[in-house]
Amino acid sequence: MPSPVDTIARPAVSCVHDPVPVAAALVPLLAEHAQACEREGRIQPPVMDALRESGLFHITAPRRAGGPGGTLLTHIETVAQLAQGCVGTAWAFCLLSGVTGTVLGFPAAVTDIVFRTGNELLCSASAPTAMAKPVPGGYSVTGKWGYGSGSRHADWGLNGVQLLDADGAVTEMAMAFVDLRDPACSLLDDWHVAGMAGSGSNTIVADHLFVPEALILRPSQSPPAEVLLAMPGLEPRDLWPMESLFPLGVLPPMLGAATAILRAVVKSAGTRPVVGWTYETQAASQTLSAMIGQSALEIDSAWMHIRRAAGMMDDTASQRVLTGFDKAQVQADCGFAMGLLRTAGNRLLDVAGPGAFALNNPLQRLWRDLNVGSRHNALSSHLSTELYGRALTGQPSNLRLLPDIGPVPAWAIVA
Repeated sequence: MPSPVDTIARPAVSCVHDPVPVAAALVPLLAEHAQACEREGRIQPPVMDALRESGLFHITAPRRAGGPGGTLLTHIETVAQLAQGCVGTAWAFCLLSGVTGTVLGFPAAVTDIVFRTGNELLCSASAPTAMAKPVPGGYSVTGKWGYGSGSRHADWGLNGVQLLDADGAVTEMAMAFVDLRDPACSLLDDWHVAGMAGSGSNTIVADHLFVPEALILRPSQSPPAEVLLAMPGLEPRDLWPMESLFPLGVLPPMLGAATAILRAVVKSAGTRPVVGWTYETQAASQTLSAMIGQSALEIDSAWMHIRRAAGMMDDTASQRVLTGFDKAQVQADCGFAMGLLRTAGNRLLDVAGPGAFALNNPLQRLWRDLNVGSRHNALSSHLSTELYGRALTGQPSNLRLLPDIGPVPAWAIVA
């Protein structure tokens, strides 16, 4: 991959330095169009226009590219805020803004090609499920990538490929910039799911798409973390390790979904009767009140874990190279938080009662989005906690993306 400080990247067109309140102001608009977003599997035009005009798509762009250089925690908080209006929109936005912000920090050799107007957006499907055959000047890419969240709104996809040699043998895995506007690219309308339909996570298809050599990113050419840490002029976001960024990049909408469910249940608890029981309202029941309180604490606890994980990325990674154990802990924080959010959401729907599942009640959509989105493989609660246990006891990793989860810290070693 290119070094982020080789040259200055093309500036972002617009950005906002305090994005969370801006996102909060857009929540009513997102909620107004949430049903249509789910039905059509895409961010609705009025919402997309508002997001573009707000500058939110560029909040993670580095300062050297004209952006605010927002922290990972700020991005998480912004996405979670948007998700309170529409989880599908927030999920697509999360991927689009995150990938776009990353690429805006690349050298001009890349950004001069990708950002012709400065308004381009990028999605990413990182699994190397397509083949890249060498041709004069670059590669011919053919294959499919599943789960292209936000692809309906993206100009480019930064997707995983297997690089082949002249004999057709795989030489290495890489990332390729896929021009989604090229006739050789298309989208399959195959994202038909019980929840998170609004994310538009359709399959991206390339059929002999030409990708110039400058738009092939080889991890083997990326400086190691120790070298990056010593480079002058880098910003904290340049030091975020990809293994930990992956789970933190898909979790924020779930934080917002659970929070939105909690707020809706709390708002109605003082007026909503408990049909068939003697309580005049839900709040009059000690049992239901305790269920609300426990759910709120679980959501608070999820936020605590995610703030710790984000702090590891924003702060610790700027001071030292994260160890495999550090990264395992971040993964565990994400997986454990996801389990808390799903449990809290399910309990809150028990409090809300059967009426919450009426199709005209937004709670059922939030609940479905939370239950589907929280089952992303990168957020598996049980496997993530197993990973942490393995790291603590010096066992091999169970996560392919993170093969090294050591060394075990001194505090965890029992003599």
